[in-house]
Amino acid sequence: MVQEGQPQGREKAVWWFQVRLWSVAVISIALLGVRFIVSCVVTYFTYDKTGKKLSELHTYYSSLTCFSEGTRVTEKAWGCCPSTWKSFGSSCYLISTEQNFWTKSEQNCVGMGAHLVVINTEAEQNFIVQQLNESLSYFLGLSDPQGTGNWQWIDKTPYMENVRLWHQNEPNFSAEECASIVFWNHRGWGWNDVFCDSNRNSICEMKKIYL
Repeated sequence: MVQEGQPQGREKAVWWFQVRLWSVAVISIALLGVRFIVSCVVTYFTYDKTGKKLSELHTYYSSLTCFSEGTRVTEKAWGCCPSTWKSFGSSCYLISTEQNFWTKSEQNCVGMGAHLVVINTEAEQNFIVQQLNESLSYFLGLSDPQGTGNWQWIDKTPYMENVRLWHQNEPNFSAEECASIVFWNHRGWGWNDVFCDSNRNSICEMKKIYL
């Protein structure tokens, strides 16, 4: 009797082992399937939402250009600028083709949801000057309202803590209370103090619209 029962017991043990093995495999596959489905649903709704937002922006801004700037679903993946503006870093830039005095130039920028450009790095300036005409002078968002050497950026960026790229020996005249960027032969591009009521071109800057 004992000898006949031993093979039967082993068969039952093997059978239970196979059942457990298949159960683990089925559960693992089911969990992977659930994760995949959830991932697809999240991705679908996230990008569907982004697509709708893009569509709404294109309706509001008839000429908006967006750039993919992220790779993960959790990131803000799109940075948008009006199509006539240039994109660099987190900002959009418009080179004005009209000449106005400083205050009017700033008003024009504000009317477009922007302000006169604030240059924070040499790399930013190097990008901007590629868009400029070497025969023209362009207002910056930098002024010295009291003529006391207390230069101020239009967006309240601390002047003394920021990059300063003046031409050599500039600024040099207290009555010239606004700053421009200009190309001088043998010196290249740099900043110069100028009269605020002089007519010059200008550069507007606005933050990118992120989706």
